[in-house]
Amino acid sequence: MKKNGKGREMSELERIISALEPCTTVLLSVHKNPDGDALGAQLALLRVLERSGKRVFAHNLDPVPEIYRFLPGQERITSGPKVAGSYDALVVLDADPPRTGLFDGSYPARTLINIDHHITNPRIWPLTWLEPEATATGEMVYHLIARLGLPIDRETALCLYTSVFTDTGSFRYSNTTPESMRISASLIEAGADPWMVTEHVYESYSFKRVKLLGLVLGGVERSSDGRTAWVVVTDELFRQTGTTAEDTDNFVNFVRSIKGVEVAVLFRQTAMEQYKISLRSKGRVDLSQLAQSFGGGGHKNAAGGVMDGTFAAVRDKVIAAVERQIAVQLGAQSRS
Repeated sequence: MKKNGKGREMSELERIISALEPCTTVLLSVHKNPDGDALGAQLALLRVLERSGKRVFAHNLDPVPEIYRFLPGQERITSGPKVAGSYDALVVLDADPPRTGLFDGSYPARTLINIDHHITNPRIWPLTWLEPEATATGEMVYHLIARLGLPIDRETALCLYTSVFTDTGSFRYSNTTPESMRISASLIEAGADPWMVTEHVYESYSFKRVKLLGLVLGGVERSSDGRTAWVVVTDELFRQTGTTAEDTDNFVNFVRSIKGVEVAVLFRQTAMEQYKISLRSKGRVDLSQLAQSFGGGGHKNAAGGVMDGTFAAVRDKVIAAVERQIAVQLGAQSRS
């Protein structure tokens, strides 16, 4: 760590605040297929940095999913494989930089900052603030705002509440902490509307999305001991229902809700012989290292990756690895 003017070691947060101070233009980006935490943190930080006098831009590879288009300022997030312009600072949130899908080693800024809470983040940038114990990256942005001494307005509170709310599964997941509840309470006091977030994220499925969910869950399978269950979403199912990849958000959690299941897996076809893998644990099985073995990453309870091959080959490899992980961490057990 570097020293501050008084000789005291500077925290990662302090170093990032110090690095941002002289910057006048800032670009914010998040991971591919952005979720509620990534977008909430991105939009909250955009608002706060602008209030401190900076010109702030937001660009992601993929557009904002429909269920998150209620977030204030989301229309300012541009998307696509190319990033235009140059900036004083680039801040990547809720992912390590390669997972933005935007940069191949060259960056449009001289100051590079990474803010993330995924334990699998390899810290490839010197200015990396990593808090694996944080419930969400939005929780980290909340503390950044507090360190700056800035008030949180209603719109910023709504963005941050969405971050924490979605990454805790509406406070149902085992990563929910007393700190995340205290932060959420303060955000509600600042004007965040819990029902607004709930309605948009969980109570506003389109008809075609529900049709897709029915077809996907109709094909659910599970292991002989019942501790692993999985579904697959194919290009053909998208074609039949007129849906897209963003319509599968949260599908894997329905599979995890099956009694006795410790790990749920969703395979989503992304090419003729390529599948995105989403893994969810009920809390007793650590998925982070398992996802890294598939070239992915994530949290203890939520992780993922991408694998090439036929569905049968990818499924057999992933399910075998999941079952080994369960056996190592929980021991042998027969299905009741």
